[in-house]
Amino acid sequence: MANWIPLLSILPRNLISQAFGAVTRAKIPGFSPAFRDWFVRQFKIDMSDAARPQKDYANVHELFIRELKSGARPLADAGFVSPVDGRLSQCGLLDDPTLRMIQAKGRYYSLTSLVRDQALAERFRGGSWGVIYLAPFNYHRIHSPVSGAVHLALYCPGTLWPVNVSSVQQIPELFCVNERLTSYLKMEGGGEVLVVKVGATNVGRISLSYTSDILTNSKQVPSRENPCCIWTPEHQITVEKGAHLGTFELGSTVVLVCSREVRERYPNLFVNQLGKDVRMGQNLD
Repeated sequence: MANWIPLLSILPRNLISQAFGAVTRAKIPGFSPAFRDWFVRQFKIDMSDAARPQKDYANVHELFIRELKSGARPLADAGFVSPVDGRLSQCGLLDDPTLRMIQAKGRYYSLTSLVRDQALAERFRGGSWGVIYLAPFNYHRIHSPVSGAVHLALYCPGTLWPVNVSSVQQIPELFCVNERLTSYLKMEGGGEVLVVKVGATNVGRISLSYTSDILTNSKQVPSRENPCCIWTPEHQITVEKGAHLGTFELGSTVVLVCSREVRERYPNLFVNQLGKDVRMGQNLD
């Protein structure tokens, strides 16, 4: 992908992603089932834990946002679990005065830039964070890592660079310039967690399970003019650990950010799983 970065820099990445998404959602006799089957073969997707047989998905879109069989992802007996299937690629502590986070060797970004809200970022000073990358073959529904309540959601408009290894190594502040949608959770018993869902090329849309008001890279967004748009629920939305929070429409990345109270409760959070593949529901402490 590295050789494609100069070309992608001059192409309309959001528009390309919208067009690709339209193709994946199309139901064209002959073409859509063939494209679906090619996609499964190309990315070696394991369909054994899917809720429905492969032939029952009308197109790539339906297959990609598939649900799993009941019990396919058992929840660990732990207070904090992985919200997705993927690879835990980076983690760290928010002890730096600038709330600096590692993107790749020699590349950094700040929590303030990620959420575009200084006051919100400051609430997580002294906390911890981890990044989970989802490949195309992964299950792409996003679940709550904790039990608690949805306090608010933040939509940050942006572009749609790829988020693979070469892009992360080369594009400055990649997660801060890509489109993203964040769920801000307050835990039972205290503590706060941000589940930052980062879009990528061909991941033009990210949806939320608890509101239909926001659908990224579409006409259904609050505003693309404001750097950060905040959505607040009219009534309290409680979520259990493992509850469905949202969905990626093709692969991308989740950044988990935890407050100091969560870090103190789970001092080894993310560390033991660094560089490893994780599954939704797995203990991350």
